[in-house]
Amino acid sequence: MKANHIVSDMEISFSEDATDAFVSLHNSSRDYSRTDILNALSEVDVVTGIIEQNIDEMLEKKVIDKPVLVAQSQKPVNGKDGWFEFLFDTNVNTKPRILHDGSVDYSSFGNVPSVEAGQKLVIYHPSVKGQDGVNFRGEILLATKGKDLARLKGKGFTISEDDREYFAQFAGRAVYENERLVVENELVIDGDVSLSTGDINFSNDIHIRGNVLTGVVVASAKGSIVVDGYVEACELYAGKDVVLKNGMQGNGKGKIISGGSVSGKFFEQVTIQAKGDVCANAIMNSHIAAGQDVVVSGRFGIIIGGTISAERFISATIIGNMAEVKTRLSAGLQESLFPQLTKKEEEQKQSEEKLKKIADGLEQITALLAKNEKEEWKLQKVKLIRAKIAAEKEINDIIREKQLLLERMGRANQAKISVQKTVYPNTLVSINGVNATITEETGHVEIVSKGSMLEIK
Repeated sequence: MKANHIVSDMEISFSEDATDAFVSLHNSSRDYSRTDILNALSEVDVVTGIIEQNIDEMLEKKVIDKPVLVAQSQKPVNGKDGWFEFLFDTNVNTKPRILHDGSVDYSSFGNVPSVEAGQKLVIYHPSVKGQDGVNFRGEILLATKGKDLARLKGKGFTISEDDREYFAQFAGRAVYENERLVVENELVIDGDVSLSTGDINFSNDIHIRGNVLTGVVVASAKGSIVVDGYVEACELYAGKDVVLKNGMQGNGKGKIISGGSVSGKFFEQVTIQAKGDVCANAIMNSHIAAGQDVVVSGRFGIIIGGTISAERFISATIIGNMAEVKTRLSAGLQESLFPQLTKKEEEQKQSEEKLKKIADGLEQITALLAKNEKEEWKLQKVKLIRAKIAAEKEINDIIREKQLLLERMGRANQAKISVQKTVYPNTLVSINGVNATITEETGHVEIVSKGSMLEIK
């Protein structure tokens, strides 16, 4: 606040932006009146925005040596940016709940709210324009202008003619991630899946609210499979994750193949291949191959029998049992990927040389066409362009394959087996091809490879 004027025992000051005027009375023996204050304000050109109530209270209470707000000019009113109001929960926590004993509750895992066809999903609220202000110096105070937002990107929805309302195009699951609204088609089975209902083959997500019984095949080429009930000796194939809120008793014939992760309370006599993690509270006599980790959690998080392999970590509370059932664990890679990586590098070099020859030829034919547009040269140019596109795709595919190999090698470099409580004898462990057999009961261990040896910490 700045003191600008002293008028007849009154100090008149202004806020930094000159939109507020204050009066301080300094003579306690003088009997000031409203007219005195208004006249003083008039002398400094403050004649609008007078707050008479504040002046009257100041006089009535005889406020001395304290600035009192007595006038306000037209302040700027800032605009508001447009915004989207989402009518569904965009922050759904699909992670499983950790119980007191360290085990995992999968009962709500994988739940994403469903929407009906035509259901309103989003309302867009347009921007609000601002209003400029004017201070007591007569200067224009510019207000912030509200900005409108672009349409939401994504798929599976329709938009009203005024671009303000978004509706689900079909029944499914609505998610908003990475600034994209997506309604994914979902197949919901309210009861059991059995031989009487037949196999299920659906490209997107499948949610089975009952059980999956022996002998059936459930396949989702592009989506995930979620089963609320129990799973017997059947086959599940998913492009993404498989979530079993209870567990699976495979009876030696159960199979799960997943392009993502696989989770469930327990797996017994099941074969699982997952590109991501495999998580459970118990794994018994099963054959598990995970592209990342195998995590068996909880106070009784146990692995008994079978073969378990992961390209990075294997973690469990207990491995094996007192009966010394043979249990095989393998972390990391059983063979070096360097030969494959070297082969891919050679393939890339050859493809790049081929691309260079095509590019040189394309440059030559383009120069010839500039002089004479022969039809045969035009056809040759089209062939070379197609060959160039194919060669570029070939190189990109090789680069992607090299990256996957490097990622696998990176995971293998971190490979280890962790046991929080007990590992029993007759457990065979292997890390990056280095093998050992546990011959005595051991507790709280971490097994890693050191060169050609395994180190038990």
